[in-house]
Amino acid sequence: MPATLPAQRRTEVAQRFEFFDVTHDHDRSDVQAAWRQLLETGHSPEKLYQLPAFFKYMMDTARPGEAACELHLVRRRSDARIVGVVPGRKAKHKIGVRLGPLTLFERAVPVYQVLGSVLLLDAGEEGLPGFVLKNLLQRHPDCRALLMQAMPEELAGSTGHKGLSSHIMHGWRDCHTVPLPADVDTYLQKLSAKKRYNLSRQVRLLAKEAGEVQLMRVEHPDQVPALMDAMRSLLSDAELAVQATQARLESLARHGLLHSYVLRCGEQAVALVLGTRSDDVWHVHNISCKHEYMNLSVGTSVVHLALQDTIANGNFIHADFGYGTPNQEFRSTHVLQRRGKLLLCRRHGMADLLFSLHGAQDRMNEALIGRVKGFRRWLKERRRVGA
Repeated sequence: MPATLPAQRRTEVAQRFEFFDVTHDHDRSDVQAAWRQLLETGHSPEKLYQLPAFFKYMMDTARPGEAACELHLVRRRSDARIVGVVPGRKAKHKIGVRLGPLTLFERAVPVYQVLGSVLLLDAGEEGLPGFVLKNLLQRHPDCRALLMQAMPEELAGSTGHKGLSSHIMHGWRDCHTVPLPADVDTYLQKLSAKKRYNLSRQVRLLAKEAGEVQLMRVEHPDQVPALMDAMRSLLSDAELAVQATQARLESLARHGLLHSYVLRCGEQAVALVLGTRSDDVWHVHNISCKHEYMNLSVGTSVVHLALQDTIANGNFIHADFGYGTPNQEFRSTHVLQRRGKLLLCRRHGMADLLFSLHGAQDRMNEALIGRVKGFRRWLKERRRVGA
């Protein structure tokens, strides 16, 4: 973590920059130009949420009277040059006390979420991250902390600032990404001959059992109704309730952010991949399959076919599958990136105490779960030996 700036230097930094809200002026040409330039050199793994198009999507889909998103600007006083663009929004972060799998207590803490997690700033300006973090907290006194939803572990130290404590909720986690080469043949060559054969065989068996396999890429608003029909046929009511509505999906498509797939066999949808996109990353949010074809590895097939189509028809650097455990067939192609949910709050405040206690309890709970699992494995082995 970088050394904390001395008090006099922090005062000089505060005098060098000005910080203000440009939410209602986000379309200004100078803001858009600086925004795009900063994105080119940004380091966020989730640039999608920092794009001007995503900001417009958030504004378009906000409920009446709701401030869904804000845009803050940082300008250097000496020449009025824009050196930072920070999109964010107010949110709630749940803090819970658990005993094993049981939740004993849960509380929603108001936070201010920095979209994209990594601040979109000019890296050459000393002390700028601390200046921005301080101003975000000062401008949102009702928020207990700043939330960075997916902070890369290697960049976490760059958020250091005097007077702030950092807390990683639930520890660092592995995020699964797949580097995407320039052509499909290169992608296939990364798989072993046996895996290539098995993947092709699974698609053939699916076609034989369920009908001709057709993959539909969903990017445009007029394709969203077909995607919604597939979602209704593949998801339960509870699962469907937490997904984006048709209006939101159509808005994503209008802003060029939707990149999803529906896999059909004959007339029926058998699988879908809900995804979005930035300029160079395909984000996979959900994979759903028809249960009666699970034995034919339909989930593996739709991902395999979707990856090939994405490579052939896009300019993506990688696909981001988020947290979790990928299917065995794709583990050899995955590159793990360590990320965590970072909360920054004022040191020695009530929020700092609450997050510290939560972290300690969460670690104890994970240790308890680990011991229970270990005991169950030991018991299972004893029974096997005894048999």
